Amino acid sequence: MKKSIVLVLSLGLLSASLFSSCSSCSSEKKDKPREEQVAEFRSTLNHEDTTQMLKLCDDAMAQLKAGQIDKVLADLYEYNDSTKEVKPLTKATADRYRRRFRMFPVLDYNRQFFSFQLEGCNDVRYNVTFANADQTGTGQPAKTAYMFNPVKVDGTWKLCVKTQADEIDPEMR
Repeated sequence: MKKSIVLVLSLGLLSASLFSSCSSCSSEKKDKPREEQVAEFRSTLNHEDTTQMLKLCDDAMAQLKAGQIDKVLADLYEYNDSTKEVKPLTKATADRYRRRFRMFPVLDYNRQFFSFQLEGCNDVRYNVTFANADQTGTGQPAKTAYMFNPVKVDGTWKLCVKTQADEIDPEMR
């Protein structure tokens, strides 16, 4: 029972920090409705954009599964909506994600969905198994979700973290 309570609390904390709702996903052009902005952005994309964006995310998940946390952290960025800048993770942010990735290691994963919304706000969500049934003592594996925010800036896709200020595509919830 104690393991289950700790597991539930841990999942709640992880969900709050890794899978939350984006200032970088707020309406970029206040004079246009969000739906129109999303439609405009999506109209600029092609098959190659989807391929590149998903490869970034899938590669990061494969690296996490292989225990290459530092490699993933070196390739992750933060997006600033107000300046439209992509910057490497700060040391504090990288340390926070390093702790999370170690606490909830990727034993297995599958992509649940992806969604293009705006240049600086897109969703790629993975279901992640971080403990097998034997480890949990419950007969069921322990699972959580990891979510990335790949952004396209100056024609290049960068893999960004999803922050608490980031909005999630409401159609995918």
